[in-house]
Amino acid sequence: MISVIMTTYNAGRTIRKALEGLTSVLNELRADYEIVVTDNESSDNTVEILNEFGARVKVMKCTRGLGRHVAASMSRGDYLLFYDADAYANRELLYNFLSTAIKKGVGFSLAHSGVYIASRRCYSLTGGFPDLNFGEDYPFWARAFTFCKSLYYPVRVACNAPRLYAVRGYRGERRYTKGLLHFIFRQLKNEVHRLRGWALFPSEVAQVVRGGDPLMIGGLFLLGPPLELDRGQGLQGLLECGARLPAGAEEHGQNRGRKP
Repeated sequence: MISVIMTTYNAGRTIRKALEGLTSVLNELRADYEIVVTDNESSDNTVEILNEFGARVKVMKCTRGLGRHVAASMSRGDYLLFYDADAYANRELLYNFLSTAIKKGVGFSLAHSGVYIASRRCYSLTGGFPDLNFGEDYPFWARAFTFCKSLYYPVRVACNAPRLYAVRGYRGERRYTKGLLHFIFRQLKNEVHRLRGWALFPSEVAQVVRGGDPLMIGGLFLLGPPLELDRGQGLQGLLECGARLPAGAEEHGQNRGRKP
């Protein structure tokens, strides 16, 4: 079975098309699958649409990293497919990506578009995701490529909803904010999380400063110990660090579709 792992927040404008494309590919593969989602207390119709697709949903306040980790803990599949709520499948390419990863028996496969699939054993070896809202993928990918038989698939198998938000990068986060100050605070927090996910050495911090990005530099000033590691541990420490679940997060879909 393939478990589709998603986190959502007010994704009502994109989630239906994203799931229609993805489930079409999974049906073509003739794969048994389930959809497991952590919803970050959406105020729109996201949860209702998820229920139409038979998803198991846990509603909770969380970061992206913690949300993925919780959804993975609720899942039952042999493979975990991590997929974004605004990703529109290039169906033939996504089909080839998934069939190649499964047929080759790899523990972890990452496509150029950020869609990735991991065996349950590989996911367990990595320790899952850190509790970060930005850059949560980096330490997971590093551990997966280190501990598991891996495949990088240099093809864009899905694209973010084209022109829906008409923005990229920093401005793409505006849809989550309620005003300019909220937007600035969120971006600073995101950069702190990104830098923690990178677990930078002092020499690498200097490269960030020389890059001149004001938000990333601001994030450095707010940065605490990356992922609760001693900075001197470097990559080895990063690879040994796993995320922890909060109390009660091991529940298997008991809050399906329930709003807080």
